[in-house]
Amino acid sequence: MSNKKYLVDTCIIIDFLRGKNGPKEFIANELDNIHISVVTVAELYAGVKGKNEETQLGGFLGLFSIIDLNKDISISSGYLKNKYYKSHNAGLADCMIAATALDGDYTLVSNNFKHFPMVDNKIKIP
Repeated sequence: MSNKKYLVDTCIIIDFLRGKNGPKEFIANELDNIHISVVTVAELYAGVKGKNEETQLGGFLGLFSIIDLNKDISISSGYLKNKYYKSHNAGLADCMIAATALDGDYTLVSNNFKHFPMVDNKIKIP
């Protein structure tokens, strides 16, 4: 059993669902090590168009371990937004994902490092 722990950003899941090769290969190879934030779940459902997509998304999300927010992550998210919003345009959702990665010692997987200067342990999937 691998001890890798990845927190996958919303953009990677969207790219996977759009059939992009990098995210497809990463998720296929690392499925057992991938976690997503409840923030990603909310962002994905915000883009759902119709009952069929909703059903498909629900089934797809069942493949992943979903990490809840807690008080410590919430507080850290607020501090991160305060520190990085002006310099990096890091919105609250990105800060919540970053704080989740930091709290759980996950490697953050994204294709947009601009919004995640606060996370050192990260990999980029084009």
